[in-house]
Amino acid sequence: MTISSLPSYPSKTIPKGAWDTHHHIFEPDIFPFASGRHFTPARASLSDLQAFEKSLGVQNVCIAHGLSYGPDCSSLLYFLEQFNAPAHDPKAEKEEHDRSRPIQARGICVLDINTVTDDVLDAYHAAGIRSVRIDFFREKAMHDVEVQKRLIKTTGARLENWWRSRRAREDGCTKQGHNDNGTGKWSIQIQQPHLEHWPHLRASITRSPLPVVVDHFALVPGSSHRFGDGSTCIQDARHLRSEERDGLEALRELLRGGNLWMKLSAPYRCSNLAPGYEDLQWLVRFLVNSNPERVLWGSDWPHTQRHEDRVGKSASQEEAFLQVDDKAWAEALSRWVSQREWELMWVGNPRVLYDYDDEGV
Repeated sequence: MTISSLPSYPSKTIPKGAWDTHHHIFEPDIFPFASGRHFTPARASLSDLQAFEKSLGVQNVCIAHGLSYGPDCSSLLYFLEQFNAPAHDPKAEKEEHDRSRPIQARGICVLDINTVTDDVLDAYHAAGIRSVRIDFFREKAMHDVEVQKRLIKTTGARLENWWRSRRAREDGCTKQGHNDNGTGKWSIQIQQPHLEHWPHLRASITRSPLPVVVDHFALVPGSSHRFGDGSTCIQDARHLRSEERDGLEALRELLRGGNLWMKLSAPYRCSNLAPGYEDLQWLVRFLVNSNPERVLWGSDWPHTQRHEDRVGKSASQEEAFLQVDDKAWAEALSRWVSQREWELMWVGNPRVLYDYDDEGV
């Protein structure tokens, strides 16, 4: 699998209306972490996030509920409320109203799918939540593709049943429709580390009533990450094993089919070539070429440590965040895609996936 020639484009600024579709907020002094968590992050506050997004020029955010909080989404609901509050002065002139209005946000929750009620899901939807993270770590599914398939199926079925019930309660109509595939434009978000699992996941994702979103380039390793150095920069898939290349082909098919979405987030989880992560250029082109309308940008702020860096460490020991030059990474990425692809990645695609409306939540 070789890309014979990689295009080069002019450097671009982050466009107006841009979204950061993957980041976290950790305020353990207000919202304590859950027991049984797999790591303990340092504090990364709401005000820290706001300053970070402003420094990049990002206007809209999608908060991914931190897995260290477990399925208790109290913190997520609180932070969404801070973003989605109404304008301060309803009597102000329209121009002033627009300037004073807070950024709108969407949220990605974590659920106990076996106990969550329809009333809770209704409240989450009203708060701006439009996706659910499946915690493969807590479910002991990180390395078990059969459990992954089961979790995707049961999560999709539960949310589909909730939305049908919601529609029935609202207007007596039990059939699917309303231009949202019967699921209220929710999605399922996963992170799984086995590229070779994708051929086995293909049928489950294709049949899912909800789109499935995969984090962090699907953790496809660049050559510098695979070989553990800071210099190797192979611009194709020849450093991958045969079964991993089969996994890439399955990813291509799923992206083309439209029910899989890909986050170009956390490049430091796939490459050692900071700050531009040049050995991911071929992968970016591979994913964007597969379907430019299914690719999203996310920062993964505040940049928690990589899974491999936690081996042998206590899950209760507070870990520092990685230092990442997000501006340099965004600038490098901008030179690998066209203007249309750039706008879709930052603005058009997240608006579709997360059911965003300028006029309200």
